[in-house]
Amino acid sequence: MTAPLAFVTGASSGIGQALAAHYLAAGWRVVLVARRVAEMQAWARGLGAAADRAFAYAADVRDVEAITAVGRECLERHGLPDVVIASAGVSIGVDTALAGDLEVMRRVLDTNLLGTASTFQPFIEPMR
Repeated sequence: MTAPLAFVTGASSGIGQALAAHYLAAGWRVVLVARRVAEMQAWARGLGAAADRAFAYAADVRDVEAITAVGRECLERHGLPDVVIASAGVSIGVDTALAGDLEVMRRVLDTNLLGTASTFQPFIEPMR
């Protein structure tokens, strides 16, 4: 039987990395997704994660085409995930009275809202 599969964005640090570590420790296969792929690969090697259990992909969740392409590649190479975790996110304070902060707000919304929807999109229909 093949080990269950988790797909985790934001896996290079923070909550995403902690969740990826949890699933790897539990024997799952994990697709690790983040902008900093070299850091994820080094981290997974440092954990002793086998190459057939930790799969690192570079994608910025703000780039709809890139993150949905990684999702499709996951489906083709590794199968349908048992769990999809959209953990990539940013928290930046903004002051809407400052014109320059509106671009910061766009980055936050693109990452936290559009990025979450884009992460889930390739998996919705196959999971039905």
